[in-house]
Amino acid sequence: MIICASRRTDVPAFHSEWMMNRLRAGYALVRNPVHRTTVHRVDLTPANVDCMIFMTKDPRPMMPFLDELDEMRLRYLFHVTVTPYGKDIEPGVPSKADVADAFRSLSERIGRKNVVWRYDPVMFNDKITPEYHGRKFETLCSELAEHTDRCAFSFLDMYGKLSGFSDRGLLRASLRSEKEAFGEAVGETARRHGVALTHCCPDVDLSKYGIQKRGCIDRETMLSLGIPFDDRPAAIRDGCMCIRNIDVGCYDTCMHDCIYCYANSKTKDRKREVYDPAGELLCGTVGDKDSVTCLRSRTVMRLSDV
Repeated sequence: MIICASRRTDVPAFHSEWMMNRLRAGYALVRNPVHRTTVHRVDLTPANVDCMIFMTKDPRPMMPFLDELDEMRLRYLFHVTVTPYGKDIEPGVPSKADVADAFRSLSERIGRKNVVWRYDPVMFNDKITPEYHGRKFETLCSELAEHTDRCAFSFLDMYGKLSGFSDRGLLRASLRSEKEAFGEAVGETARRHGVALTHCCPDVDLSKYGIQKRGCIDRETMLSLGIPFDDRPAAIRDGCMCIRNIDVGCYDTCMHDCIYCYANSKTKDRKREVYDPAGELLCGTVGDKDSVTCLRSRTVMRLSDV
């Protein structure tokens, strides 16, 4: 079983203590975000977890626990997002210099093959142009390329709640011509720095710029590292190419407050649930009307199967 921690919140940045408590206990309770009375009891024992994927914009709070994770014999990877946006777009994200420093330290500690750089999402407006991305990506490549083998990106999905930011000129749908120009601007840079550039949820073919269509949590990485996995598609959104994984996060619990984030409701309307680092659930408790079902490993694909 592949565990994702998490697309729904930044577990390493804000909930590392809860995550470690659940790993020590060997399980976590996760409420289904759609069917709210369904709660899954996810087996987090090393015997059941083939790999944990920590997704974060700030790995530093999780890094003091790496020795303990190793002692548990838990296999883990980090996906660390480093983007070129300012506080108007990512108000709660620490300084990019600090995150880049943490990225390098993390890579030196666990190995560059175990750290993926996420340049995500890619967006455009009057100031953030393909040329802007080209310059910023070059700078970030020079800082991070020696510490990772891969950079993953996707283009911004303009779902409903973002319309207000569109009115303010911060966010808008990307043009096909901008996506092509982005591919041209960054593809050669990635190749020159020896970083595989991969496009998640592709709706435009950028292969002529050396950019691969590939999921974020992808079969190629699992095969290369010898990690068992379930090859059925995750189908998290249209075009998703990720392999099956179980997310243990909870929506509306990330304090980065990025304006493009799908995992938080509108800031002005949001009331954060209570976070309990000692709780079985990341937020809240199991109620009388809830049903709890056990979620364990299913059939996986191994190297010998391929």
